[in-house]
Amino acid sequence: MAANGVNLDALIPREDFAASSAPAKGNPTGTISIGQLADDSFLVQSLRKPDFQRETASWTPQKIVDLVSAFLDGDLIPAVILWRSGQYVFVIDGAHRLSAILAWLYDDYGDRHRSVAFFDNQVPEEQLKLAAQTRKLIDGTIGSYASYQEAKKNISFANEKTKERIGGLAANSFIAQWVPAVDAKGAENSFFKINQSPTPVDPIEKRILKGRRSASAIAARAINRGGVGHKYWAHFSPETQVAIEKIGASIYGALYLPPMGGMPIKSSDVPVGGRGYSSLPFVFDLVNLLNGIGTTKDAPPDDPDGAMTLAYLGAVEKRLQRITTTSPGSLGLHPLAYFYTRGGTFQPVAFLAVMQVIGRLVERKRLDRFTDVRRAFELFVMNHKEAFTLVVKRQGSGPRSRPALEAFLEMALDGLWAGKNDKEIIADMSADPRFSFFATPAPVREASEGASRDFDSKAKTAAFVLGLQTGGVRCAICDALLHRNSMSTDHIVRKADGGGAHSGNAQITHPYCNSTYKERAISQTADAPEQPV
Repeated sequence: MAANGVNLDALIPREDFAASSAPAKGNPTGTISIGQLADDSFLVQSLRKPDFQRETASWTPQKIVDLVSAFLDGDLIPAVILWRSGQYVFVIDGAHRLSAILAWLYDDYGDRHRSVAFFDNQVPEEQLKLAAQTRKLIDGTIGSYASYQEAKKNISFANEKTKERIGGLAANSFIAQWVPAVDAKGAENSFFKINQSPTPVDPIEKRILKGRRSASAIAARAINRGGVGHKYWAHFSPETQVAIEKIGASIYGALYLPPMGGMPIKSSDVPVGGRGYSSLPFVFDLVNLLNGIGTTKDAPPDDPDGAMTLAYLGAVEKRLQRITTTSPGSLGLHPLAYFYTRGGTFQPVAFLAVMQVIGRLVERKRLDRFTDVRRAFELFVMNHKEAFTLVVKRQGSGPRSRPALEAFLEMALDGLWAGKNDKEIIADMSADPRFSFFATPAPVREASEGASRDFDSKAKTAAFVLGLQTGGVRCAICDALLHRNSMSTDHIVRKADGGGAHSGNAQITHPYCNSTYKERAISQTADAPEQPV
C-alpha cells in the first residue's frame, strides 16, 4: 500500500458481493462516457466496489493528474473490468481510474462533501493535505472540471487547448470489459487473478481481503480508520457495531494522535504509531500478534456475531494502555526513544517487539524492576538505535526480525538488572551471532553523512533526538522521558499525608510511576523494620 496515496475511497461505495446476485439482464455497454459519470446518472448510482476491494488510496496527486489529463486528451487508458449483478455494477478492476475521474468531476479528492460524509466528519490531517495538494496540481496544470464547464459557456474566449479538450469530453470514454461470471464466487476469483498484475496484491493485504469477515481483519479495519468509513462490521447487531466503532476510534487515537507533522521532526509530540495513513498492514500485524494469530496463508474463519472482533480489539487496547494513554497502569513510553529511527522514521517491527517485551514484563510482574532501571535502559536504546536497523537488514523485515529485536531489548534489561554498564552489555551481545555487528569498530549511522554542506531532514531530526536525551521533559519519579499522551500530575506530599493541590506540591510523572511504583515503594518503606542507629 502506498504510504502517501490520495484517498478516493468515498467516491465508489462498497457492497457485499453476495448482497445482490440475481442474474444480469440486458446488454451492458462497452464504453463509459463523462455523461454516464454525472452526479445523477444511473450508472454512478449503481457503481460498487466489492467489499474485499482494496482501499482506493494508493495513487499520488501526480498520478491522478496524469489519468485525468490522459482522459481529456484521448490517450490510451486500460479498460475497466466490471461485473453486473442485480441492481449493482461491481468494479472488478479500474476503481482507481474511475475514482480519479469522479474526483475531478466532483472536486472531491478526499476532503469534500462525499468524503466528509463517508468518514463521519473525521478526515485525517494528512488526507486533507494530500487533497489540497492534488487540487492545487489539478488547477495549475489541466484545470478543474468546473473551469471547463464555465469555458464551454464562453467557448469563443477559450484557448485552443481548452477547446480541444472540451470537444474530447463529449467524445472520449473508458472501454468497459464485462466479467462473464454468473455468480459472486466466480467474479471474486476473477478479481484476484486480475489483480496479480501489473500491481500484485500485497501478501498481507491479500490475507485481509480473503479473510475480510474474520475478527482480525474487521478489527484491523476498525482501528485503521478510527471506526469510520466503510462499515466492514455492518452485518453485526447495532449494539456490536457501536462498540466496535467506539473502541476502534479509541485505539486509533492512542496510536495516531497527535498527527505526525512534517520533516524534520521539531517537536517530541509525535504519534506513538507513526503516520496513521494507509497503515493497514501494520495494524493487521498488531492485532494478530496481540491475539496469538500466526502468519498462516489460510484465510481465518469468519466472525459470525462480532464477539471475537470485540475480544481482539480489547486485547489491543489493553496492551496499548500499558505503553501509552493516561491509564493508571501506563508506562508512557516515549515514541522517539523506542519506536522511531534516529532519522525520524517509524519502525513498525520495533513497536511490535516492544509490545511483546512489555507484555512479558507484565506477565512476570517485573514492571517495578523495569522502572528501577528505566532511565538507563532508555538511554541504552537511544544510544544504539542503529542496532534496530542492522538487525532488520540481517534478519529480514517483519516477523523475521522481531524475535531478535525482542532479545536485544531483554538482554539489555538483564544486563542492567545485573548491574552491568553499557560496555559490558555490548560485550555480552557481541557474542550472539545476531548482534555480532557490535564487534565492528564503527557501526553505520542512519543520519546521512554525504558531501553536502546542508543538513538534510534526517540529520536535523537526529540532532533533535540527541538533544531530547539531555533536554527532554522527564518523569519526577523514574527520570525517564515523558510524552504528552501519558502525563500524570503527582502530589509530592501525598494527599493522605496532608499534601495540597497547589503548583508547589505538583510534579509530572508517568501514570504507572504515580499510581503504582511510588505507592508500592512507600508501602515497602513503611513495612520495613527499623534500622539500628
